[in-house]
Amino acid sequence: MYVEDLLALNFLMNTVLLYFTARLTGRRLTCGRLMAGGFFAALYSLIIFLPTADFAYTSVGKIGASILIIIFTFRPKRLREGLRLCVAFFLSSFFLAGTVFALYFFGDAPAMVRGGVFYLTAPRPGLLFGGVLVSLLLLAGVWHFAERQRRSKSLRFRVTIKCGEKSAETVGLVDTGNHLHDPLSGRPLCVASYGAVEALLPSALRESYRRAADPVSALTELSGSEAVRYGVTPFRSLENAGVLVTFRPDLVVLEGAGVRKECGDLVFAISAKALLLDNEAEVLLNPAIMDFMGGVGH
Repeated sequence: MYVEDLLALNFLMNTVLLYFTARLTGRRLTCGRLMAGGFFAALYSLIIFLPTADFAYTSVGKIGASILIIIFTFRPKRLREGLRLCVAFFLSSFFLAGTVFALYFFGDAPAMVRGGVFYLTAPRPGLLFGGVLVSLLLLAGVWHFAERQRRSKSLRFRVTIKCGEKSAETVGLVDTGNHLHDPLSGRPLCVASYGAVEALLPSALRESYRRAADPVSALTELSGSEAVRYGVTPFRSLENAGVLVTFRPDLVVLEGAGVRKECGDLVFAISAKALLLDNEAEVLLNPAIMDFMGGVGH
C-alpha cells in the first residue's frame, strides 16, 4: 500500500470516528476542524515507517495518541469534558470496528488457524466503506429513536385529578396535534380515557360506560352540583365522528419535567377507548393549557 493510500484510508476512518464522537457528546464541529482532526489522526498511521515504533502499538501508546487527537480536534476546556470525549471516541471506535468485522464475517472472509493462531486477511477498502455506511445508518436510527424518546419524556406528566374528596392519578402526554376547545367555555379541551377518571364519575355514568351504552343519555340522570360538572362536545376524526361527555374537575395538578403546574378550570372529554395503542398515557393534554396553568419549579 502506498503512503498516500494509507493516509487517505485512515483520514476517512478517523474523520468518521470524530464525527460519531461529536454526535454522541452533542458537540458542534466545523467542517474544517473535523477534517483537520481526521488528518492529524491519520498521521498516526505513518509511525509504521519509523525504525522504532514498538511503543506506539502498545495500549499506553494508543490511548496517548487518542487523547492527543481529542485535544487537537475538540480542545476541551475541562478535564471532565475531555474524559467524556475520550470515552465517546473509544465507543465510536468499538462500534465502527464491530460493524466492519460483522460485515467481514458475514461474507466468505478467508480465515485460517495455524499453530493455534487465528489468521485473518486485511479487510478490503470497499468493506471499510461499507462498514462506515452501515454505521452511519445505524447511528442515525439510534439517534432518531433516542431523540424521540427524549422529546416524549419532556412532554409526559404525572396527572392528579381532584374532584371533591376523590382523586385519581394517571399519566398524561402533551398532544401537539390536539387543538380541541370546549364549545361552552372556549377553554382548551383535554382528552381522558374512561379508565383514568372512572373513580371520579357518578354511578350512572360508570354504569353506562361499563355496559358500552350511550353515556350522553346517562347525563339526564344527574342533578344538582353533580350535573354542573358535565357537558358534551362534538368531535370528528379520520375514522368516525360523534359526541363525547365532558368533565370539569375541581383541580388538576401536573408534575414532571422539573415543574409542578396547577389549574382549577380544565375540561376533559372522556373517551371510552384507549387513547394510545401501547397504553403509554391515559390523558392527552392540550398544549394550550401550558400557557395559563400556574407552575413552580422543583
